[in-house]
Amino acid sequence: MTLQNLYPLRNQYRSNHHDLLKDFYIPCLKQSVTYDRAVGFFSSSSLALAAQGLTAFVYGGGRMRLVASPHLSPDDICAIEQGLQQRGQVIALALSRELGQDFEGVVGDRTHSKVPRKEA
Repeated sequence: MTLQNLYPLRNQYRSNHHDLLKDFYIPCLKQSVTYDRAVGFFSSSSLALAAQGLTAFVYGGGRMRLVASPHLSPDDICAIEQGLQQRGQVIALALSRELGQDFEGVVGDRTHSKVPRKEA
C-alpha cells in the first residue's frame, strides 16, 4: 500500500482542527520508508507521541532525517558547555585507560615465569 491509497490526505493539517497523530502521522509513518522533516522546533516528546507509527516505520527499515532546532533548557546548555570543556580530559583518560590495560597485559605476560609443576 502507498500513501496515496490510505485515504484522501489533506493539503494541510492544523493541530487546532485535526488529530495530527491519528489522522496523519501514525497512518503515514506505518506505510513510509523515508521521513524527511525540517522544523524550527523539535522535542523528543513529539516522536514519543507518534511511537505507534514509528514502530512500524523502524521495523520496516524506515530512514528518518530531521533538521531541527531543539529546545534546550538551561541545564542542557550547561551540560553541553561542560562537555566541550571536558572533552580533552575525557579523551585523555579513555586513551590512558585503554593503553594502560594493554600495557599491563603485555608486561604481565612477560614477567610471569612459567615454572613447570612438579608431579607428586
